[in-house]
Amino acid sequence: MPRQRRKLLPRLNEIDDLLARGITVSVSLTLLQAYQATEYVAYDGPVAVGVRIGAHSPGLEAILERHGAASGTFITAWNPRSRPAAAEANRAAARRLAEAVAALGLTALPHRGVPDDPTAWTAEEGLLVLGLGEADAVALAEHFGQNAVVRIEPGAPARLVRTALFPGT
Repeated sequence: MPRQRRKLLPRLNEIDDLLARGITVSVSLTLLQAYQATEYVAYDGPVAVGVRIGAHSPGLEAILERHGAASGTFITAWNPRSRPAAAEANRAAARRLAEAVAALGLTALPHRGVPDDPTAWTAEEGLLVLGLGEADAVALAEHFGQNAVVRIEPGAPARLVRTALFPGT
């Protein structure tokens, strides 16, 4: 199958899924495109390692291994429901997220979600939470008003996991 067609099929399947649920495609598709047009960068001391949805990152696998984690979840508390919030509100939400992760006894590394087009939106800060199960990651994201998280696991590409807050879910 040609490379371009392989890249398009998953997106078409997502659109079909949304249409089958009677969802307005434009909002959901715009959000999916924004997530896909972002590089998720984790900072482990002086090492910065990025990944995109659908891509595999040996560097992130090395971080997981170094920290003894079976998975990682990129999560932010910024801009709940993908609605821009004031800088101070985002900083306060980020502090609450860090406190919640620490209270769970989990290791987290700082991360930034960096858009391909910096004029589209401002890079968001968050955490790469190590060893948090998928269901718990989704619950934590929902608690902070997030539409989705990005998951990494050894041997697999990074993937977007939608929460119940994602438009059309």
